[in-house]
Amino acid sequence: MLGLQRFYEILLFAIFNFLLRKMLRKNIMNCKYLKIKMNHSFECKKTKQIINIKDCNNCRKKEYKTIFPTLGKSKPTIKKSPKLAKLERSRYSVFTTDLEHCIICGAKKDHIHEIYFGSYRQRSIKLGMCIPLCFSCHKEMHRNHEWQEYWHIKGQQYFEKNIGSKAEFIKIFGKSYIK
Repeated sequence: MLGLQRFYEILLFAIFNFLLRKMLRKNIMNCKYLKIKMNHSFECKKTKQIINIKDCNNCRKKEYKTIFPTLGKSKPTIKKSPKLAKLERSRYSVFTTDLEHCIICGAKKDHIHEIYFGSYRQRSIKLGMCIPLCFSCHKEMHRNHEWQEYWHIKGQQYFEKNIGSKAEFIKIFGKSYIK
């Protein structure tokens, strides 16, 4: 019986919080001094008193929150330009012809990893400096600097042999990876 009572308490608390969040989204209770206590009462942090919600709405000391929480929503995704989306769809690799399997372990690929990522990502895509990786190898690639260094060197060697000089590589990718 105690378990069922606890379940109903949790359910009521969840419903109460849902309704409060809905009210907050509509800016009904968006005062930065309003605090919702665990016993479902409201407290004004400015006056340090238990209040009724009507008191907060009519308060002269009311100040609105400047930063409103997203309440569990994820950050808005950045839309890719049509040019970038087309570039990503047409990715290829100068290191392998099989883009369906991980270049390291042979498993089904989950990601196409740009060897020179960050601000050099688009240049890496344009030059085919991409490799197919499964999820675990992709995760390890970002963790393991030796793997990154290996592929950076391999990419630079390919560039110098087939595309341009060391100086051109440094101009495009910012530095030389071959010591």
